[in-house]
Amino acid sequence: MYAWKCWRESRARFIFLLVLFTVTALLFTLGPGLGERNGWWYFDRTEYLSNPWPTGHMVFSMILGVMWCSGFLSAVFLGATASGSEIEPGTIEYLWTRPRTRTSVTWTHWTICAAEMVIVAVVPMYLAAALLGTLTRHWNSSGQVISGMLVAPWMMVIVGLPVLGLTTLMTALRRNASGGLIYTSGLVIVYAILRQIIIVPLHLNPPTLFTGPLVWLMENNQFGTAPIEFPWGAFWRAVFLAVGFPLAAQYLLKRAEV
Repeated sequence: MYAWKCWRESRARFIFLLVLFTVTALLFTLGPGLGERNGWWYFDRTEYLSNPWPTGHMVFSMILGVMWCSGFLSAVFLGATASGSEIEPGTIEYLWTRPRTRTSVTWTHWTICAAEMVIVAVVPMYLAAALLGTLTRHWNSSGQVISGMLVAPWMMVIVGLPVLGLTTLMTALRRNASGGLIYTSGLVIVYAILRQIIIVPLHLNPPTLFTGPLVWLMENNQFGTAPIEFPWGAFWRAVFLAVGFPLAAQYLLKRAEV
């Protein structure tokens, strides 16, 4: 099955990202209770029990400060394993002789990568939320923090899916994995630089292209700020790009000649 092939080729990157973000999230969750005494590490729950909400908010902020990029990193590294990466090495000849359409090849890979992205984002954050709730013993006091931790992974996935589609498209254009990874990263960096140039010197504030849900999450997590409205415009742009980029890659692969 081609789905198994996709999993086999992406599992090393998937497992690395999952372990990286899970270990980071758990360490940040346990951080407020860790201390050193007489050369020995110890764990104390006093901070969690006496100040459940401030401690929970601090933990969530630290985790979010690292995991905000999980969608982007997962999309770039997993998306670079798309079928377009096999054109230049010549291994795609065997794949295209199998009884399946090039359309199914594109979307099967996209589905597997999207599922892996969800796991990479959800598992670390949900484990951290469960551990934090257990340590504080105040699910109601830290309920706002816990609910934010439950919503956060899906914002990361929403922002990551357009990047996954872009990586799939760039891989088809460049016909190799490294080209897809480098060109996608370059386009995202150039976009971020141009946006900052528009915002800072020109004092303009254009809407985000598709990162609005993640910006909304991070701004709502700040102390002393009123809740802001969810950016539905950026959400629908993210959906459009998440589907549009793979469709463009599908078109290129249909016309591709080895």
